[in-house]
Amino acid sequence: MTFTAIDFETAHAKFPCEIGICRVENGMIHASHSWLIKPACFPYMNYWCYKTHGISSEMVQHEPTFEELWSKLHPFLDDTLLIAHNAPFDVSVLRASLQYYDLALPHSDYLCSVSLSRRAWKGLSSYRLNDLCQLHDIHFHHHRAGADAEACAKLVLKMGEERGAESIFDLSNDLGVRLKQV
Repeated sequence: MTFTAIDFETAHAKFPCEIGICRVENGMIHASHSWLIKPACFPYMNYWCYKTHGISSEMVQHEPTFEELWSKLHPFLDDTLLIAHNAPFDVSVLRASLQYYDLALPHSDYLCSVSLSRRAWKGLSSYRLNDLCQLHDIHFHHHRAGADAEACAKLVLKMGEERGAESIFDLSNDLGVRLKQV
């Protein structure tokens, strides 16, 4: 199992204020990182976004923009398989940020851990990240990007272990979930 789990927290719409990345290599968490981001909509922070993640304008006022962070982020996101919990949202934030700053899309495929979870653990009442983590005894600080990315990675590793999948591609094929392109 080798992949990169990602998560974004947003200030407003598709403007990220935090990114989390968790790199999994050969079935083990190799590295986890998170960065606060000064969003393009700064100083505006949507009240409901703030209430969800607690990231304020004051917290990001001296942080780099997405464009300034891109040289650090790009090696983690290019030429890898990305996984996110509710991937359509996270990939749309990634695409919007890259488009806003006129940066090239990474050459990567992605999977959604919600889709994988619905197939691996059928019949649950909820497939929210915090509910799945509680069910599988994974403790984390919900709605902080680094913690959410690592929790997502742990859920996917748990799925792979339960299903005897040796790679993320085995797991996605076994569950009938197709890869999509960033």
